Amino acid sequence: MKLTVLVVDADPTSRDPLVKALRASSKIEQVYQADRLDAAYVFAKSADLMLLNPLVPNGDGVTFLERLIAQGIRPGVFIFSAFYTQELMQEYLRLGVACCMMKPVDINLLLRKIEEWQNISRKGIGERKLEIRARISKILMELGMSPISGYYDCCTAVEWLCCNRNARGRITKELYPYLAHATGQSTNCVERNIRYVIGRTWARADETVLTQYFGDATARSSRPSNAAFLCAIAEHLRHSTNLFEDELC
Repeated sequence: MKLTVLVVDADPTSRDPLVKALRASSKIEQVYQADRLDAAYVFAKSADLMLLNPLVPNGDGVTFLERLIAQGIRPGVFIFSAFYTQELMQEYLRLGVACCMMKPVDINLLLRKIEEWQNISRKGIGERKLEIRARISKILMELGMSPISGYYDCCTAVEWLCCNRNARGRITKELYPYLAHATGQSTNCVERNIRYVIGRTWARADETVLTQYFGDATARSSRPSNAAFLCAIAEHLRHSTNLFEDELC
């Protein structure tokens, strides 16, 4: 099946060669182009894949992608930019961007990446987030965690930790306030709910399952701290899947 591709870039000197190369590809049926995000929004509804330079007028790339996801518009997305920060990379990762490339774009490499995406994954924005949440829920349910107060805080906390490496020391100052803002609770309430549901889970979980995620030294008399429990689940996900790869393509 041939692709419909949207190129979003305000700079015609980089946009035009991309459009020309894509139109010459036998794998691509239709190519749209836009130099502004409002125009891109219209075309995105019909695109299988979007090549986005996030530095375009009337908006920013992250907000634009969040808007598409909220509207149920989920094309695959490649980002191409001359500038990345760790924070931006984490945001693109969180949103499910399929590939990030440096400008100026190597056309041959881009075409290979598009073919790989088409043949192997075809994942759109937002789909990775759904997959991450499904895997987190599966692990917590396997441990015996009930969907009571604190369960959904734990799900969101693990997701946040997966997308924020080396964040163990930021649980109190960053994670709890983030959850409090998202749920309308106080930070103390968030911490208390998570502690409560982890305590119940630790007391009820099968020893074999606990050992699988927390190691042979597991002992029911030594319930882990909130941070230790949540970070262990996040690290298990990191090492058992490739969902959290954040290197440039």
